[in-house]
This record gives sequence, structure tokens and C-alpha cells, in this order.
Amino acid sequence: MTDSFHLPKISLEGLEKIIIAYSHVPDNPTLDILARLTKMGSAAISRNNKFLMDIGIIAGGAEKTVTPLGQKLGHALEYAFGADAQACWRKAVSSNSAIMEFIATEHVKHGMSEKDLSAHILDVSVHKKHAHTQTGARCLIDILLESGLLVEDKDMLVAAPAQSTEQPAPPTKDQAQIFGLQAEDSAPDTKDNTPQAALIGLPLAGQNTTRPDMPYILLNLTLPETEDLTVYEKIFRALRENLLGLPPLP
Repeated sequence: MTDSFHLPKISLEGLEKIIIAYSHVPDNPTLDILARLTKMGSAAISRNNKFLMDIGIIAGGAEKTVTPLGQKLGHALEYAFGADAQACWRKAVSSNSAIMEFIATEHVKHGMSEKDLSAHILDVSVHKKHAHTQTGARCLIDILLESGLLVEDKDMLVAAPAQSTEQPAPPTKDQAQIFGLQAEDSAPDTKDNTPQAALIGLPLAGQNTTRPDMPYILLNLTLPETEDLTVYEKIFRALRENLLGLPPLP
């Protein structure tokens, strides 16, 4: 029998806002600070902490702090790095044995409708059925889809074929790929015959990209030490809009 597990108590969009807020305040953030960053009530944030702890996004006792994985996921979500976000979600969910056992059950392997899967999640979770937990079940389904651990097959939701957590599903095309950059951990198998520069995203002589008009730029940023979060926010907003060409954040 599958062990029970906690659920989020909010939509995926709301949960992502909480994770992003935690990533902005890595050192013992208070609920008041998180509430201000997310524009949510402190109760809405705190009731999702058990789930976030269960999947390794935050840690701690009375004072919660974001983990390195949580910080990486928060940044990936904020700046729309789809491949990184998928890999982080996959690693987070895979760290929870109860959720992984649930995905491996015959019911999920053979496929279920969204309605039936939501009901099944509530049956095995630690929660009773009410509005928050129904939203949480849908949120968990969305997370599993985002991570690639669950896939859509016509009108059914089916567990993805078993895959090593060290080899995440093929990433979606994100902004880094559009600009001809490639992270080390997503580099193809080179069989030791590709120059090292290609493995770290540096251009090779004569290399073509999808944006040949854009120069290759290596930035080393030294950020100011400040407790004013708006300073960092302005810096990263400027990078997002002017370097990556993404639309302004609301």
C-alpha cells in the first residue's frame, strides 16, 4: 500500500509564487516578508510549507529556509527557464518516496482521467476532501506534468516510462537555447571529440546559431550587498528584458 503524503493547498501558479519568494530571501524569511513578495496572506503561504518541505524545496523547523534546489527552481520559474524548471521539479518530486510509489501504482501506470486521478490522490494523501485539498490534488497533477513524470495520452494521464533522475526528460526550448547557449549538464554525448569550449556554452570559430546577429557575451556580475530586495529585483528585471529579450514582468 502506498504511504500517505501531504498536498499543496493552492494552485500551481500560487505555489510557484511562493517558491519564487523563498528564492528571493534565502536567509530565514518571515511570513510577513513572503506575504509582501507574493501579495498573499501569511496563512496561505504557511499551509503549503509541509508539502514544500516534503519535496525538498524548503527546510528547517520553526524558521524555514530555501534549499539550494528550491533556490534554483525559484530562479528557473521566475526567468522562464523551462528546461531547468522541469529538471528541478523532477528532482524535487523524485526525492519523495511516497509520491514516487504512488506514481508507480498500476492505476497510474495504466492511465486515469484527471477527475479519477484527483480522487485517487485524495484517497492516499493525509488530507480529507475539501476545497483546498481538491485544489492541491490538481496542483500535484500539474507538478507531475511539469516534471515529465506524468504525461497526457489522449484523455488519460499516464505515468511516464521509468527514467533515471540523472537523465531528465528532453528539455523544452528555453531562452538559453534560443540564444545558442547550452548548459554543461544538457550537453550532448561528445565521445571526447568535441572541444571543451562547446561544453560550457562558449562559441567555436565559425559556429552558427539561431541568432547570428547576437554577440556572445560572458557576464561576471558582482552584486551589491544590501537588504533592499528591490535592488536585486531591478537588476534581474533589466537582465531579463534587455539580455534575454523576455517581456517585462507585471
